[in-house]
Amino acid sequence: MSNYLGLLCDLDGTLADTEPLHCAAWLEMLADQYDLTYDANWFEQWIGTSDRVVADWLIREHSLTVSVDELILEKQRRFHDMVRTSGRSFPGVPEELAKIQAQFPLAIATNSGRGDTDVVVPALGLDQFTNIVVTATDVDNLKPAPDIYLLAAARLKVHAGACIAIEDSGPGGRAAKAAGCYLIGLNDGVAMADEIIYDNARALARAREILGTVYL
Repeated sequence: MSNYLGLLCDLDGTLADTEPLHCAAWLEMLADQYDLTYDANWFEQWIGTSDRVVADWLIREHSLTVSVDELILEKQRRFHDMVRTSGRSFPGVPEELAKIQAQFPLAIATNSGRGDTDVVVPALGLDQFTNIVVTATDVDNLKPAPDIYLLAAARLKVHAGACIAIEDSGPGGRAAKAAGCYLIGLNDGVAMADEIIYDNARALARAREILGTVYL
């Protein structure tokens, strides 16, 4: 039988092409409400982390008199509007997910909070492929800690060491490896990946190939 029994996928940047929307929401909100000018290069350092980490840094860096939760809500309102009007999956991803879902257990494991995933997942139609979505809201320790991946595997009723993970960020990759997953990275920033495939749909196809491989 196969050594690998289930697939755990990150959401933003892996299934959903939403990192540019997260960036745009932060930059627009900071400029409009706080007269703070940042650009996409600044946002790159936060990819794979949670909104809470970004908000905490901004409040400390600029001595803002707003709470972390209030800052996140301000950003989320803009992000959700963008997702509903222009959110999308990566090309070929829905088709590959349909093939995987028909044969193997699949879960989403993301550093995004429940407030974001409850908008993104249905808006992009990803809820037709899995009803197991583990978020930052569900655990005490975010990626790069393994908690999100361990919980996602548990909800699939598959040991994390028997799961393949697909990630687009360094923190996410470290989380997946700490949980014991076989890791497919989507770019060179996922330095600890077992293999790197620079295309989201092809990475899913490769995961399906590994899941279907029979080992004696």
